[in-house]
Amino acid sequence: MESLAHLISAFAALAWPLVCAVLVYIFYEPIKSLIESARGRKFTFKVAGNELTMEEASEQQRFILSDLQTKIAELEKRFEDKISKQQSPNSEAAGMFTNITPKIESQNLRILWVDDNPKNNSYLVANLEAQGALVEISRSTEDAMSKFRNAQFDAVISDMGRPESKRAGLDLNAKIKESNPEIPVFIFCGNATALRMHDEAIRAGVREITASPTTLLSALHKSTR
Repeated sequence: MESLAHLISAFAALAWPLVCAVLVYIFYEPIKSLIESARGRKFTFKVAGNELTMEEASEQQRFILSDLQTKIAELEKRFEDKISKQQSPNSEAAGMFTNITPKIESQNLRILWVDDNPKNNSYLVANLEAQGALVEISRSTEDAMSKFRNAQFDAVISDMGRPESKRAGLDLNAKIKESNPEIPVFIFCGNATALRMHDEAIRAGVREITASPTTLLSALHKSTR
C-alpha cells in the first residue's frame, strides 16, 4: 500500500506539468493571437484636441522634460558662476529661476499656432490652454492668414518648413508683418534649423526662433505680459 501511495504521489507530481503542457498546446494559437493583437493595438487618447498614441505622448513628455532639465542645468551653472565671482545673487540671478516654467498671465490671450503636423505640439498647446490662453490651430500659411485677417491674435507661433515651402515660417512672418508689424511671431522648429536660420529670422523681425519648449514659452511670456 505504501508503494502504491508513493506511485500515486509521483504520478500526481508528473500530471500537473503534463496537464499544463496539454493546455498550452491546445490554446497556443488563441494565446498567440491575443498577444500579437495586444502588441499591435494602438491605445490613443486626446490631448489639445489631437489623437495621440501612448508612444507619441511619451515622446512629447520626454522631450519637454529633457529640455526643461537642460535649461535648469544651464541656469544652475550661470548662478554658480555668479557666486564664484563673489557676487551676491541679485534680483536678476534670483529671477532666472522664475522663468523656468513661465505662465501666461492673460486669461484671454489669443495665439495662432501654425504647423502642418499640429499633434507634435499637443502638450505645449494643452499647457497654454490650461493657463487660460486660446489657441487657434492652422496647418498652412494660406489658412493662417485667412484666420489672422478675420480675428484678433496676440501672438503667432509657426514651424519653419511645411509642404508648401522649406521657409514657410519666414514667409508667414513677412505676411504677418505686412498686415500688423506689432504682432510678435515665434518660430518653433528643429534645433539644426533654429541654429542655421537664427540670424536671418531675427533680422526679419521674428521675436524668437528655437527648438526649446522652455525658451518658446518664456519668450512668449515676455512678449505678451
